[in-house]
Amino acid sequence: SNMKKTLLYINNLQKSLIPFLIITAILVLQASCNNKKKSGYMVLSGPFIQSVIETGELQAVHASTMTMPRINSIYGYNLKIIGLAEHGKHVQKGDPAIRVDPSSVQKYIIEKRESLESEIASANKLKAQIINNMQDLKAQRRNEQASFDIKKLQLDKSAFESQGIKKVIELEFRQAEIRLNKIKRNLELRPKLDSLDYRIQQIKVFQKENELEAAEETLNQLVVCSPLDGIFVIERNNRTGQTIKAGDDVYLGSIVARIPDIRTMKVNGIVLENDISKIKPGLNVVVRLDALPSVPFNGKINKVSRVCIEQDKKKVFLTEVMLSETDLRLKPGMTVRCEYITFEGKDEIYVPNSCILEENKHFYLFIERRGKIRKTEVSTGPSNNMYTVVSGDLRPGQDLVLPENILTR
Repeated sequence: SNMKKTLLYINNLQKSLIPFLIITAILVLQASCNNKKKSGYMVLSGPFIQSVIETGELQAVHASTMTMPRINSIYGYNLKIIGLAEHGKHVQKGDPAIRVDPSSVQKYIIEKRESLESEIASANKLKAQIINNMQDLKAQRRNEQASFDIKKLQLDKSAFESQGIKKVIELEFRQAEIRLNKIKRNLELRPKLDSLDYRIQQIKVFQKENELEAAEETLNQLVVCSPLDGIFVIERNNRTGQTIKAGDDVYLGSIVARIPDIRTMKVNGIVLENDISKIKPGLNVVVRLDALPSVPFNGKINKVSRVCIEQDKKKVFLTEVMLSETDLRLKPGMTVRCEYITFEGKDEIYVPNSCILEENKHFYLFIERRGKIRKTEVSTGPSNNMYTVVSGDLRPGQDLVLPENILTR
């Protein structure tokens, strides 16, 4: 009796569970179909962007350059840097940023001081000689004047002498007169000649003083100060290709560092030759820092090079992108990714790239409607990594089937 009751209970339970299991299976199948439909491909509409993404490097539009001192080459054509501000350091206007080895200038100053002292001594010696010479000439003139006066008296008294003696006295008087006139001419000309000699020596002294003064001023130029507030960016050594550092010998006038004005920034970028037909000045560009990929910065293409160059075994064109906004996070030299917006539509019809079938330069979509699949020819437009703009006999929301699923049936 108990056994019969148990079997009856189990039979009734099975009858009641079967409809429940059937309903559950239907719901699961329906949910599975819905999920499949939701995860399928369809014709989409809305804003569409076509872009080319390449790398670039941030640079300041305006920057003040700091060069090796432009001094006289007598101190050497290249001088050693003995002090340099830290790369990337924020410097204030007037801060010493570059220090150059002063040893060659100091050696020159010592030599010029010795040379100046020698020229001054020569000038003093010449001046003393001129005074002594004038005193000697004046003494000679006094002697010759006395001799002339004596000969004149003798000539005056010779009136009663014989003709022979008178002739001798007259000749001696003429000789005394000639010597006196010669001394007088020397006294007249000698100061002029001595003055010229002394003037020449003074010019030599003046030249040495100017050379010494110029050398001392050059010594002050060997410390180069920052012309403005900003970030100190060190350049590369033209000879070694390495970043300039303390201890390097650098040519006079060479650029050592720059202080960029980060209020206006640009990106020096590249575009592959395959994409250059899409790129032109004026296109919008979205710039993202590698360090901050989630923060976009807007800009426009300012320049595109006309000549293709080879870079890392690729043919590329150089671009210049001007940023339309500033941010303290933008630093010169930072690597960025530039998204060149080559097409931007507000309301476009587009489909996944994988849904397009190309046959003999014609493009087709497989549109599913009410269980039937229709092959439809479309015209393609701009595309990106995921989608392509299309036009033809289709509308947004229609379901699509992948070509490989059709071809494998």
